Amino acid sequence: MNFPTPRFNIEKLQTYKPNFGKSKINNLIRLSANESALGASSYAIEALKFFSNDLNRYPPQVSDELTSAISKRYSLQKKKIILGNGSDELISIIAQTFLNSNDEAIYTEFGFLQFPQAISIAGAKGVVAKDIKFKADVDNILSKINKKTKIIFLANPNNPTGTFISKKEVMRLHESIPSNILLVYDAAYSEYVVNNDYFDGGELADAHENVIMLRTFSKLHGLASLRLGWGYASEKIIANLMKVRGPFSVNTAAIMAGVAAIEDLEFQNKSVQHNLKWMSWFKKELQSLNLDFQSSITNFLMIRFPSNNKHNAKNAENFLASKGILVRSMQVYGLSNYLRVSIGNEKENLIFIDELKAFLEN
Repeated sequence: MNFPTPRFNIEKLQTYKPNFGKSKINNLIRLSANESALGASSYAIEALKFFSNDLNRYPPQVSDELTSAISKRYSLQKKKIILGNGSDELISIIAQTFLNSNDEAIYTEFGFLQFPQAISIAGAKGVVAKDIKFKADVDNILSKINKKTKIIFLANPNNPTGTFISKKEVMRLHESIPSNILLVYDAAYSEYVVNNDYFDGGELADAHENVIMLRTFSKLHGLASLRLGWGYASEKIIANLMKVRGPFSVNTAAIMAGVAAIEDLEFQNKSVQHNLKWMSWFKKELQSLNLDFQSSITNFLMIRFPSNNKHNAKNAENFLASKGILVRSMQVYGLSNYLRVSIGNEKENLIFIDELKAFLEN
């Protein structure tokens, strides 16, 4: 008997499963998902109180109110903005829109796992460019380009390493690639960055036809559960992406919360300052514990544990989980000695370090 079969490449894929960790403790401290340490903006919470009035109505295909708010906040052209059900959706529809089965797309060695997943679902071939010291390397990316290359995916700052490449290097990358290759510049963590030599890619997308910048409301704005992201690119790119994106992929609750959140500058500034303060504190505490870590400009960092004794990363992960603290294993990247830890609120950070000390003293 014959049965329906998926496309040839789908059966070989592994289901993408975000690993937030597991624990039998009810009151969890979740430092495994790079979520907002301070929750969501009070403006967004207040806006959602009125959401129930429109439960029977479809959301707009394009929210003029939200695209206008984004345009005003970041001084961008409204007609070049596309909204998505999280930036994950936008990554997927970019791959579906621009990749054929015989094409190739480049992503970095320790880049966002959604990149190779989206490439494979589109039926194309993913090509890995090696990082150097956990950092994207422009020359390595350029060395992977050939006639089949259609997309370069670059997360900057990068997840899970927390590293970034400078504006100068990003510009060098773009200037060196053919105009028919699309540079997907994922700046999900850009709001946390205070370094002068970083930029979010908006001006690059404004000036060129082969760049799209991606952003999210999940991190700084604390709206991860609502799934809301956006992209910025030429009108031609946006028009083609809209042909692939579902007509109602962004729900009304997300739109209402997004408009309110982006206007709450006080909350955004408070979140940035909180992250700077506690990231500095984290690093000092880890140094006092003789633990190496990858320096980060985001709201998370990777901690390196000894590989050959009882204080290894896996044992640390299990110990912390037994105390109700979830962190992210880096095993999927082949980094078995590392755990990624998000900056939490004050109480969560203090408890995490206390339990980490207890583990190392055991």
